[in-house]
Amino acid sequence: MTNSKKPFQFKKFTVEHDKCAMKVGFDGALLGAWATHPNPDKILDIGTGSGLIALILRQRFPNAIIHAIEPNQNAIHQAKINFDHSPFDKSIELFPTKLQNFIVSYTYDLILSNPPFFTEDTGSVDDNRNEARQEKYLPLNELLNSVKSLLNESGKFIFVYPTWETKRVCEAIKKEHLFIVCQTTIYSSVNKPSKRTIFEIQKAPCSTEYSEFVSGNQDIGYTPTYKKLMQDFYTIF
Repeated sequence: MTNSKKPFQFKKFTVEHDKCAMKVGFDGALLGAWATHPNPDKILDIGTGSGLIALILRQRFPNAIIHAIEPNQNAIHQAKINFDHSPFDKSIELFPTKLQNFIVSYTYDLILSNPPFFTEDTGSVDDNRNEARQEKYLPLNELLNSVKSLLNESGKFIFVYPTWETKRVCEAIKKEHLFIVCQTTIYSSVNKPSKRTIFEIQKAPCSTEYSEFVSGNQDIGYTPTYKKLMQDFYTIF
């Protein structure tokens, strides 16, 4: 999808990602555009990487307070550059820390994360890439436990995880006494198995809405629903 050496140009901002272990990609961009909230006052992006999700949220919610946390030094440096060079009037505050060490005196209306989720060795000798990809650096139970304390009573936490991990994710959410508002299975094609699922969770008990979303891809063409979702961001739409 991207040339990692070149900045990725969105319609209203640019993302430098050559120093980041994880480049601009489908999951992060979709998550940033997907997240719904009528009027969030405080937003948190967990593991911001290059700052992609936080920048999409800044475009969508110009008046919100947006915080981004990131533990990796290369990503911190690059996210800061991307935030400083963005055209948006209101800044994004970057916290160079692990989620487990992040402490604030308030809670958030909306929290997003595209977390590391590989449970097996990915075979990479790059420590930065391993940190960005492997769940052991941010275990699912620690992610959910931290979010529970950072989310306000009416807030939403929206994150993406592999579809093959759905059962384990649902069990972990239940164990933390959190509740799934919406569970959306993402497909690139109706003829291929799903690789990703987006979970929207909250503190209050609720019924779960199950849905499917087909994006399409470069080879077969993108679906009208995906184009509509991403048209404010991608220059190709």
